[in-house]
Amino acid sequence: MPKSLRQEVRQLKRRNARWETRKVMVEGEKCIRELCESTWQVERIYFTPPWKDAKFWESADCVKSIPRLEVSAKDMEMMSAFKSPPGMLAVAHVPDHFNQLPDENGMVLYLDNLSDPGNVGTLIRVADWFGLSGVVVSAQSADPLSPKTIQSAMGSVFHVPVCVCDWGDITTALKANVVGLDAGGENLFQPGNISTPTLLVVGSESHGLSDEVRKSCNAIASIPGAGRAESLNASVAGAVAVASLIQQRVALG
Repeated sequence: MPKSLRQEVRQLKRRNARWETRKVMVEGEKCIRELCESTWQVERIYFTPPWKDAKFWESADCVKSIPRLEVSAKDMEMMSAFKSPPGMLAVAHVPDHFNQLPDENGMVLYLDNLSDPGNVGTLIRVADWFGLSGVVVSAQSADPLSPKTIQSAMGSVFHVPVCVCDWGDITTALKANVVGLDAGGENLFQPGNISTPTLLVVGSESHGLSDEVRKSCNAIASIPGAGRAESLNASVAGAVAVASLIQQRVALG
């Protein structure tokens, strides 16, 4: 494999390089399949020898037409963002419509300084599962285009509107009923306590809601617990909140 080509892929491990080149790396069969079936343009798929005769290549027309290149296990290890490379890596172009604010119709998730790419990716997947209008990620959060975020989202990042935007910009653009999640808020499970938000905010894993965001919230919601756990993981809390709010909305008709 040419060194220059390997370097082009390796640089996509860095956030600045991804946004400057408008390219991402996607690893693993499941995520690459989702990528191929999306509107994103795939530049090339790299694979190690064990994948040479895999059924994956004949699984869909969208896969058959994509250029591919066999590389050594060593080359894959150097390019991969993971300690145990899955053996298949794709490079794709980020479409022009990525990073635009979601439609105001429906619920939007705002991720307030979430540093863990696993949480960011899982919440993007939650938004996809429940059919939310989109996800807005603060500039201080983990990059929604990082390989680890994409893997955690299991391909949902290719199907859900995602935008990186500071709080001041989103509140100016979206006239929203803002609900923040925090342990000291109103019981989310109690009907009538919280009206369905157009913007649901999940705070950082360590510090919760930032002061700027908290001051802008129309309501603060909490998820009551009955056990001894100190708190919920940010992505779990977000998923529970979205499910509860949608259930209440459906019940109200």
